Amino acid sequence: MKALPVLFLIAAIVTSIIQAEAKTMDEYIREATEQQRSGYLTEAAATMEGALQEHPQSLEAYSYLGLYLGQLAGQTEDMTMALELVNRSFEMLDRAVEMDDQNRLARFHRGLMGVSVPEFFGRLDQGIADLEFVIEGSQKATESVPQDRLVRSYHLLARGYRTRGDLEQARWAYEQIIALAPDSELAAAAEAGIDELSDRRNTQPSPRPGEMEPDADVQELQEKISRHPEDLSLRTQLGYAYLERDAYGMAREAFEAVLEEDETSARAHKGLILTIMKEASQGYDERIYDNTNLRTNLAFELVRALDRAVAALPEDLQLRLWRGTADVQMPFFVQKIDQGIADLEMVASAQGSDSLKAEALFWLGRGYQKKATTAWIQVVKEYDESPAAELVFEQMRPGVKHADLSDVQKPLVTIDFVLGFQDELAPQTAVWIETDDGQFVKTIYVSGFAGNVRERQVTLPVWGAVSQYADADAVTGASIDVGHHIFIWNLQDGQGQAVEPGSYTVKVEVTHWPSNLYQLAEAAIKVGKDPGRTVIEEGNFIPYLAVAYHPR
Repeated sequence: MKALPVLFLIAAIVTSIIQAEAKTMDEYIREATEQQRSGYLTEAAATMEGALQEHPQSLEAYSYLGLYLGQLAGQTEDMTMALELVNRSFEMLDRAVEMDDQNRLARFHRGLMGVSVPEFFGRLDQGIADLEFVIEGSQKATESVPQDRLVRSYHLLARGYRTRGDLEQARWAYEQIIALAPDSELAAAAEAGIDELSDRRNTQPSPRPGEMEPDADVQELQEKISRHPEDLSLRTQLGYAYLERDAYGMAREAFEAVLEEDETSARAHKGLILTIMKEASQGYDERIYDNTNLRTNLAFELVRALDRAVAALPEDLQLRLWRGTADVQMPFFVQKIDQGIADLEMVASAQGSDSLKAEALFWLGRGYQKKATTAWIQVVKEYDESPAAELVFEQMRPGVKHADLSDVQKPLVTIDFVLGFQDELAPQTAVWIETDDGQFVKTIYVSGFAGNVRERQVTLPVWGAVSQYADADAVTGASIDVGHHIFIWNLQDGQGQAVEPGSYTVKVEVTHWPSNLYQLAEAAIKVGKDPGRTVIEEGNFIPYLAVAYHPR
């Protein structure tokens, strides 16, 4: 585990702790608990680091340290740091449970973390099992679980059940909270949770992309399988039939069932991988509002499926190429780029076809390019005032082109701008119009994630606050990246009504991720009889914004 910036502070505090007079484990826990309750999580983690140094065989030291590291991860905006803190948190918690898997404190702490972190960590089912153990054990053990921990266990369990889609189980957990602590804040939250579940039950469910009504061809396959259930080739064929019909959930189930009986089935592995790829390629849609981690989860599912396939069939060059190609395209937090480069180097040097080698070499170049971009991002983020940072912007900044308006009906306003920086992922961007006194008029464009997730995860705070997402559906599109972009405003508001002559302001907002680098650019323009143009050249992330009014 490489060192983390936040842990340098922890290490310094630990040094002073271990030099002090020895303390009992209970004293360490009381001190750390008080620090955590006062909002000093870094210090609480440092205290438990000291406890672990002095009491290396203490289950409680591992358990509390794991808890506080996990809570620290939830406070940091640095995704890389958060990932490493979560991983180290689970290392500590797993160690505590290994020392005594019947210890309810360790299981409670690991359960809390398991249902709280995003699903892509793969800890949800374990977290639910840990919390179920705590609750079941409270009725059997000679020493009962404290009531506040028991109530909180039900609260966390309800969260875990809802994330997994077990809504009836979530309702049961809410009911237990109300019975145990009827006048508490958690009981009020449980009642609200039951109301939400009731509303969901009364709402007509929308069609799911993972399901379908079998057509004649699928029914024929199902009938053949019922007569020959041992025929794995027929069951694999059924998976591909579901995939062709975009029934991703049913395709997954079919391929997984084949792999349970034959882990070396290349065709089933490839079908499962293609299913996840196709689902991930659908882009952002309204589902992201209910699950902001939807596409992140798909990325990790794809990684796990590829790793599983290569482990079962290490000599299959097609699978190696697929894994290498996917790994070098994954967001940085998946942390698979080095593995991807190694796979692509293997395919490029193997005795395969020329087409495989050519594709491997192309993606190998993309992998090296991405590693270079990662280094440049670090320069801009950590050394933003240096000459090297300016060199990065000079290399990334594209040239400016001009719009051809010969076939466009006037009057109109053109909005030309440059996104001058490339992060690990395409940024979230919004373009909108306001009156000169700050009243919202219309959104011209907003990136797919921000437009669908809206207030659930604010990435464009100014646009979100002024627009209240009023007209996002009509203008949400695929995320644009570094380059020159041109949009046209037809001088209508969000309701399609022509605006009055006068002064307006065009605003462009961009947030890069995971660096959180941000800029808001704005330019005034007067709409009336005469043409006009305003050019703003400020900042590095939107280094050029030109707004022009073209009368009839």
